[in-house]
Amino acid sequence: MGFFNQRNVVDAGLGHIPGRTILLLLGLSIAGCSIPTKPSGSEPEPEPIVAAPLAEPSAKAPCEIELEKLLAEKDAQHQEIERLQKVLAEKDAHIRSQQVRQQDQAKTLQETSSQAAQAQVKLRRLATRPAAASAIAEVEMVMGNLKSSPIAGSEQILQMQAQRLLNAATASYGEENYAAAMDHAAQARQFIDMITSNRMRKASDQVTVSFQVPIPLRATSNSNLRQKPGLSSVVVKTLKRDSLMTAESYRGDWLHVSTADGGAGWVLNTLVEAQVGKP
Repeated sequence: MGFFNQRNVVDAGLGHIPGRTILLLLGLSIAGCSIPTKPSGSEPEPEPIVAAPLAEPSAKAPCEIELEKLLAEKDAQHQEIERLQKVLAEKDAHIRSQQVRQQDQAKTLQETSSQAAQAQVKLRRLATRPAAASAIAEVEMVMGNLKSSPIAGSEQILQMQAQRLLNAATASYGEENYAAAMDHAAQARQFIDMITSNRMRKASDQVTVSFQVPIPLRATSNSNLRQKPGLSSVVVKTLKRDSLMTAESYRGDWLHVSTADGGAGWVLNTLVEAQVGKP
């Protein structure tokens, strides 16, 4: 009876409090239980101090690596350019030296040709019947020796040239033109010497041999005038058939000639013939 009486009293007391107020009080009570309480007067615990890790050396960025590569390549290219410039300077110096040497040789050749021309003039003035007869007889003897030995195809052309000049020498002698007779005899002898010289020398040992008496020539067909003696040499110009030229020297089967228009170069001996009269 007592318990019920107390509950009734409480119920009777709560009956005077509005329901909304009762719900609010219950909510606050529940919330207060869920939040842990700290003892009053206690200070907050300090957060532990963690030492920062030592900084590791940072790796190079890709752009830095690429830049270093470019700089290294640039240095290598610069060194290569310097090397090539040095080589080029040496080559230029060598070329200048060769040009000076060629100019000296050309000057010497010109002086020699001038001396030969002067000697030829003197020979014409001093030419006599016995001297011309002796020169022709000497060439006839050498020609006979040449014909008695086997002769190659390319040598036949030179032999024909020599025989042509020897015939011209004999004709000039019969006309009492002893200077011309001696010139033609000397030219015939030079063609014979050209044959014997080529027989004795290998292709790699051939040298340029100057004619003591220049030989007038005529092109028997359209012929290439080349810068150097050899089929692989640069063609300076094409000589038309019947073009006139003068042979000044030879190397192997090649004749170094001067053309009527002032040109110069090498022509194969099988493409020309000795000019002993009007074309």
